[in-house]
Amino acid sequence: MKGARRTGYLVVVTGIATIASVIVMSTMAGPEVAPHTKPNSGGFSSTMLWFELALTPREIFENLGPTNSEEGRARRLQLDITNKYDFAFMVCYSMYNASLVYLVTHLNVYRLRSLLKLRVFLALGILLSIAMLVGDIVENVQLLELTRVANADDIQESTMSSLIYWTRVKWGAIFAVCIMLSAGYASYFRRIPTLLIPAAYALAGVSGMIAISIPEARVVMEYISIHAITFAWAASLLHAILISVKGPAGFPLPDNVHVRNAETAEAEG
Repeated sequence: MKGARRTGYLVVVTGIATIASVIVMSTMAGPEVAPHTKPNSGGFSSTMLWFELALTPREIFENLGPTNSEEGRARRLQLDITNKYDFAFMVCYSMYNASLVYLVTHLNVYRLRSLLKLRVFLALGILLSIAMLVGDIVENVQLLELTRVANADDIQESTMSSLIYWTRVKWGAIFAVCIMLSAGYASYFRRIPTLLIPAAYALAGVSGMIAISIPEARVVMEYISIHAITFAWAASLLHAILISVKGPAGFPLPDNVHVRNAETAEAEG
């Protein structure tokens, strides 16, 4: 129980740090300036999300507008400010995701799960958390470079390709962890109200994977995936606070039973 509580504390700390980084980033950047082209072919109302998910140089300039206009300069300045503070946010949310995977691993010890499978779950979750951080760092570097380009023809193919690839590495890792957390929470929770958490993670993960896989479905991320993951992260933070205070539900399995389960799993594998 102490281990689960300590992990709960870790989730609370990284969760609060994530919220703080969002508040600072939003405050410094100010209210988001809408895309230059609206309505647009992608269906986006978020300048930043369209910028991240852009597929062509033309899309980037349809979004940001001309560099010689006051609005275009203001939009680029705001994006640069956001992306600079985003370096702190990406560290925080990556650590938050890793902490959530660690917590869910601990919680499932109380639901008679094989320790061998839980270790694989934990290792995969940590690797994906590292992948989302690396992907976001490289993505941010490309975004900061693209705001300095004077026109669409000056955008290098390598920069565009790198943006497309690393953006999908980042989001793919985030949504993969969502699917993992959905499975982990679903195996732990027993009541319908709390099952809303794994349901939200499942919705975020599945819809997000569709959004990054099908160009025409990119906007699904803005209107479904982002809202679902925001709800899920907030609910996980509240749950972690309860875990930190009250401890997890259920009872830890004795070590000898864990060993027996591990041996059985190895024999079956």
